[in-house]
Amino acid sequence: MARDQIKVPFGYEPPPDTEKGTVFVFETFEDWTEREMNGFIAWAESKKFVRAVFYPQHEETLRRMDIRAELPYYARVKHLESLLEDVDTTLSIELDKWEGKRKKYTPLDTSLSFLAEKSPSPYFICMSDRYANLFVTYPSFKEWIKKARLVIFTQFRVPLHGKLNDYADRWETVDFGNGA
Repeated sequence: MARDQIKVPFGYEPPPDTEKGTVFVFETFEDWTEREMNGFIAWAESKKFVRAVFYPQHEETLRRMDIRAELPYYARVKHLESLLEDVDTTLSIELDKWEGKRKKYTPLDTSLSFLAEKSPSPYFICMSDRYANLFVTYPSFKEWIKKARLVIFTQFRVPLHGKLNDYADRWETVDFGNGA
């Protein structure tokens, strides 16, 4: 198969890629409103992400993580779908329902590996402060904090785990409730 030749002027350098990779959003999403969604979208667009993947977790996974969810998985997905319908953005948005098909506990590192296989890098993991406090205690955290940056949104206003201070250059906090 022949390749197409491209002619460029002498000294041409391609423009730098200003678009970033993928942000994975882990949350129950049952208490998200248009305000949080619009705040997240505004933040993601300001950071020039290519893609955002929303990943609601099955109630079995949440139960094993000691996170209470009032609504069942399918209701939270339906709520998230209704929020995403009203979003006007250039960002490529995906709602991943893999955990709903599994219908059982899925470790966080398994979910991250699954999402990373099919998404362009670099990776950013966005989760609430209560999720981040749990994630930092998992053995796989040290591996993932090297592969991805952590974005913690201060939804529940809980103090952050002290172990995060060891990786202070790999995470940041944002507040989506106030529009980023």
